[in-house]
Amino acid sequence: MEINNHSIGNCQKMCPAAEIKMRIRENLVHPLEKVSKTGKCDPDLMVKSYSRSAAGRHEIPTQDLRPGPVLCSTVEYLLGRVSTNTELRWVEVYDFIFDRLRAVRQDLTIQQTDGQEAVTVLEYAVRFYIYSGYRLCEEPFERFDPKINGQHTQECLKQLLSLYSTCESHLVHRAEFESLYLIFNLGQTEALQHYYELPMELRNNNLVKMAYRASVAYYLRNYTRVLKCLSSDLFSRQPLLLCAFHSNLTQLQLNALRVMSHGFSSKVLRYPLPHLADMLWFDGLSVCQEFCEACSIQILQEEWLIFLKTSFREPEKLKPVRIAGIDSMLCKRPLGELLLQKNLQSSDPSVLKTNLTELCKPSLSCDPRTNPTEQCIPRSTCDPRANHTEPCKASLTCFSGTNKTQIGRGRGRGRGRKGQEVKHSKTQVQGVLTSEGHSLNICSVQGRHWENRTNICEMKRENESERTLCNERTGTFNISKKEDNLPVQSESREDERFADKDTIKL
Repeated sequence: MEINNHSIGNCQKMCPAAEIKMRIRENLVHPLEKVSKTGKCDPDLMVKSYSRSAAGRHEIPTQDLRPGPVLCSTVEYLLGRVSTNTELRWVEVYDFIFDRLRAVRQDLTIQQTDGQEAVTVLEYAVRFYIYSGYRLCEEPFERFDPKINGQHTQECLKQLLSLYSTCESHLVHRAEFESLYLIFNLGQTEALQHYYELPMELRNNNLVKMAYRASVAYYLRNYTRVLKCLSSDLFSRQPLLLCAFHSNLTQLQLNALRVMSHGFSSKVLRYPLPHLADMLWFDGLSVCQEFCEACSIQILQEEWLIFLKTSFREPEKLKPVRIAGIDSMLCKRPLGELLLQKNLQSSDPSVLKTNLTELCKPSLSCDPRTNPTEQCIPRSTCDPRANHTEPCKASLTCFSGTNKTQIGRGRGRGRGRKGQEVKHSKTQVQGVLTSEGHSLNICSVQGRHWENRTNICEMKRENESERTLCNERTGTFNISKKEDNLPVQSESREDERFADKDTIKL
């Protein structure tokens, strides 16, 4: 069938029937296309492989082309089920999905599909390439070529942005991929110029603006500002953006050390190694030390650096390493849901599990510099530059009917004290909130804070009556501190103190 001289496929399966017969006959069935328990070939699991156009072949039969809906379901199968395979090494899973995605994009090009279906397929492909580039960055060159993966990522990104400008339908994820394009092409003038071609509504998006600021900072060689921008909570909620930035992290660290070697060049100056590791997102002191040694930077007592512009040497090849904090962010969500950005419904639990044993163990911390194996308490902010050797802590006083309530620093006569305590009972409990009960406990804290405020006001009125009675009898003013722990203040002072301390600091 042809519409506007464009071939529209009518193959309703992931693999054409002719290719299934040929591959079974030639024994070209991939292990991921076989039943895992029996090892037998299953035609329903076979996916069309990529093949170059033969010389002299002008047309491809429509029965070998898959239409847009079939291409979308094929990519969802590849990223939702095949990517979570635990029987093979993930680099082998990557090779299989990479080849099948290339065949999907080939069908899109032949049919010249440019609607919402093409946008969805390219969005899935970009997420897969970005994630794979980070996860396989430590693999040897013989097994994974980051340059080829980066070329396919760039090609899909440019096609996707071109479709965004022509597609009239509602684009839910456009801000995510516009930001990803800026981060992936950090400091490139073409990407910065593209930002000014976006609609005003999109340029005012917080994520897009933060990505633009980071790209401009990299262009101006302000590398510390780049890392500060990427430490925002906006990026901690989008771990794939940090995966895209990781491809530029090694070059950023090298450029920063070159600038510091000229700016701090002195034989008597000592620069602390832990501060450098924390500032430039090195995953540990040992990794930072190896990087500095590769740049011929002198290290004293494994704690201090001596920068000399004459001794700095740029290494021929630096192998990137993964960051434990980014690994922990990726572990928070199953891989299929991370790549497809939707909840997967499947009766097979193994489909929703991610083979991340090589990366890390799930951690409650969202800190890209935190060791994912340590059990940390959730924090309200995620700082990728936090020292991974210090566990994150968050505690507060648990309020209950049998606890003492600690009120913040007062004003006037109460200045200088750490806090005023009110007698509600005999015991006091210090607790730590968990991630499951965080919001519930905070609500209970706020509710009981008002009850405690009412009780304190009642005690204040009792103190006023006692003071009046004492003045009538003796003509003097004296109240024992053993009977009342609160300092005597005027009513206006007391109300002002409570108005300033309505919130409880965690």
